[in-house]
Amino acid sequence: MEKRCENRYLKAAERAQEIELADNVMIQTLPVQISFRTLMSGLERGDYKIPDFQRVYRWNEKQAEELAISLLRGMPIPPVYCYRNQEQQFVILDGQQRVMSLYLYYIGKYLKKRENAFTDSGSILNADFRERLESYGLTDKTYYIEYQGSDGEHKKEDITYEYLSDRMRRKIDFSPIMFIVVSVDSDEHREKMLHKIFANLNTGGTPLSAQELRNGIYGCKFYEMLYWVNDFSTKWRLLYSGSQNADIDKESRDAELLLKMCAFKYFVRGNGTELSLTGYRGSMNLLLDDFSEKAKQFSDREITEYKESLLSFFDSVEAAGDWKEEQILVSLFVVWERMENRPFIPKQKYEEIISNEEYRSTMVHGTSVKAGIEKRLRSVYEKLSGND
Repeated sequence: MEKRCENRYLKAAERAQEIELADNVMIQTLPVQISFRTLMSGLERGDYKIPDFQRVYRWNEKQAEELAISLLRGMPIPPVYCYRNQEQQFVILDGQQRVMSLYLYYIGKYLKKRENAFTDSGSILNADFRERLESYGLTDKTYYIEYQGSDGEHKKEDITYEYLSDRMRRKIDFSPIMFIVVSVDSDEHREKMLHKIFANLNTGGTPLSAQELRNGIYGCKFYEMLYWVNDFSTKWRLLYSGSQNADIDKESRDAELLLKMCAFKYFVRGNGTELSLTGYRGSMNLLLDDFSEKAKQFSDREITEYKESLLSFFDSVEAAGDWKEEQILVSLFVVWERMENRPFIPKQKYEEIISNEEYRSTMVHGTSVKAGIEKRLRSVYEKLSGND
């Protein structure tokens, strides 16, 4: 079992090294062993960073306890994949759940049980670490190991870090945690390659969604704005989920829909019935990746423009709470944003559009066929403008 785990991650590292573009981009992976205690100190010092909005903390108490037991027994822990940013921090691409769980074990805590048990681990690691973590609500936790003694009796022993003997604590303190540091020698293709590597590593455990992968690579000021809107615009929460108090989507599907709206604003050209989708390479995920890469270079003024466009659109749509087809929101936003006299869109108008035969025909072949997308935009324009 241990050997298979080790081989799996070695093969992942080999695959990462083999990835290259026609432009002869060189990718290197450097294994670095960091002791448990050094890692814990580095977390509190801010040496490690989880990309903003990458993923919430999802592990349950049992998973965190099993990791602590593996550490105590000296069993191999899967590597943490990362790269160095301009501040020379290790940015964690894969392994944030393990890193957070190790720290919770180190301090003898776990998250307080509550209705929304998912904590934004990106926010924690990018602020005053311990203080921010405590703001989410922690409770004391005793970590146990269960085993069968030499007398055949079932035993249960407290292995909470604070109460270990000096000898056992030293053993854990010096236990190595493997980090695989990824470097890409091309500034031009760096984000794309890191995204590709991150996707290739996304095999075991709970798979990341496409947007979570994107969050790990393209985090920037534009993404900060996007997630602010996703978290704090009550009209958006009402529009997306029917309740301003609804939980944020755990796989970032709500944020991905906002990203798609902005990407279409950027790539759709023309007005009226002459709307065309440019920059499309046959995949919606590629379109969102391409836009995310461009968004990293947006000025503050451009980012504000996107934010104001989104918020103005939300003010102009009736928050009916049952927008069953997400694609209609993308199409409505793009069309509405280009109209000279931007109308208020009641639920009745939405129902008319999605029940229209021409609009329905664009959904037959899915949402990612360029001709279908353009036909859908034209259909929405005609209904919204009253020119049908």
